Amino acid sequence: MDTHDYPGRGLSLSQLIFALNEELKRVTYSPIYTLDAASQLERDASIALINLREWRNSFVRFNRIPADIISLIATNLSSQVDRFHAASVSRRWRGVLLNRGTLWSQLFLRKGSLLDIIADHGAPLGTYTTLIHPHARQIRRLEFVENSWQDVVTFSEANSGKLPLLRTLEIIDPDLYRSRFPQDIVTAASLPLFRGSIGLEEFVIRSRRLSLLSCFRFPNLTTFELSSGPENEFTASHLLDFLKASPMLQTVDLKITVTVEPRNVPQETIVVLPNVKTFSLRVADRRGTRIYDIAARISCPFAKYTSLTHHTCESYLSADLEAFTTPVLWNTILHQYTASPIERVKLEIKYSEDEDITCFLTFLSSDATVVDLNFEVASLGLDEADLHMPRVEMGWRFFAQALKTIQHRHLLSHVKRLHIEHRAAMSDAPEMLRAAEQVPILFNLLGPLDKLTIRGCDLHLFIDAFLDRQRLRNSQPVAFPHIETLVILNPLMVIDETECLKAIVKLAKLQHSLGKPFWCVKVRLWNIPAGMAEELGQWVNAVYCDEEGNV
Repeated sequence: MDTHDYPGRGLSLSQLIFALNEELKRVTYSPIYTLDAASQLERDASIALINLREWRNSFVRFNRIPADIISLIATNLSSQVDRFHAASVSRRWRGVLLNRGTLWSQLFLRKGSLLDIIADHGAPLGTYTTLIHPHARQIRRLEFVENSWQDVVTFSEANSGKLPLLRTLEIIDPDLYRSRFPQDIVTAASLPLFRGSIGLEEFVIRSRRLSLLSCFRFPNLTTFELSSGPENEFTASHLLDFLKASPMLQTVDLKITVTVEPRNVPQETIVVLPNVKTFSLRVADRRGTRIYDIAARISCPFAKYTSLTHHTCESYLSADLEAFTTPVLWNTILHQYTASPIERVKLEIKYSEDEDITCFLTFLSSDATVVDLNFEVASLGLDEADLHMPRVEMGWRFFAQALKTIQHRHLLSHVKRLHIEHRAAMSDAPEMLRAAEQVPILFNLLGPLDKLTIRGCDLHLFIDAFLDRQRLRNSQPVAFPHIETLVILNPLMVIDETECLKAIVKLAKLQHSLGKPFWCVKVRLWNIPAGMAEELGQWVNAVYCDEEGNV
């Protein structure tokens, strides 16, 4: 530090002291000076005194010793205790010594002390054996960061059966620097790895080889997080066998970026995880249905939250790609992840600023269990001419497939609330017409609803027959199910508000004539035409219209 500069304020010490003195004078003669301002002044004065003392201490002889000499002195001290004493000489000595990691490579622990160990790939293997091995029974958390599998296996073999307090094991990219498969270095006698860790609760592994799961067995595991890497493919049996051997799991988070093959797994195989509360499966794959092949072989009947996500890129899309599975299989999967009937369904299509497309299907059961089914398409910035179909048509295709997926009478038999959201205009494109064909089929399968919400949609999907400018060929009125409350929020206005109003009134009149009248209709438009509430009031009990606020 410069002997004349004060680094905290950019002023010399004499200038700062003078400024503080002047400020104190102002405080004395200023009746409006606040307590907060006085407190800040006190803190500034304290900082100035600390730096003044440090500046004065810099002239003491032992503080003028070069940093290299201070480190050399500590290196030659006979015990760790003496090094602690050396680090207490002054602030400068403490800073110099604490920055020399080699001085603190010995562990002195009291009985019962717990250790959190992070083994970096740059640390020599001998460090694990000489430094950590004598204290293995005190390890609580163990992380291998980009180590080779040789290091992982060597540590496991050296401490086999000696990790009774280990609660968390994390292995990150262990084969990043050495590409050899573990069977080249793992012997039958060394398996399973880290055996004896009977108290392990959390296991995190990020590896490009999912077959490595067969090397581990943790019967009391409660949290499992898996991230795969770019491997050609792997059989689902590796994952299923590991899960089957971990019946106490409560949280499962799986991110798989490889082609998943269910071969060698009998069709009737289902791994039941009765204690899981949160289950997440994300598969990045060119073939969308593979995620359902995995999900159908796992059952978490008491999970409170389940998320199944298929991620792909727009360049992988083809004419035969199915975003979702069949209604029968999806109904089967739902029964394996929920214990109560589904009461709410939400379908939503979103387009991001980066032209990504995401389709969300959310199912909520009567006991507040949530199941999310997501399909994500990442944009690569390609020209529309280079794609299988325009992006908007992709969205309509996924929308139609999502509508078709939930068309199972048993699945819909208890549904009381349905939310549909898709902000895209209709046209004569085949994908859009297919989506429109699915709406009456879905409505025909639904029982009485407490609430139907239509948000941001092109109303041609639902009331085309009542509009003057129809988009659908041979359009017939869509018979809505018995609905207590119909909510229409900010529809995509390809028609004017007056025509929209007339169509909604015609719909309400039709429902009334069919003996299935709406009890309440809530509408939010950018501009509410005059007299809309009165028109609707002829056919429904309650009408709420809003131009800006929520309804």
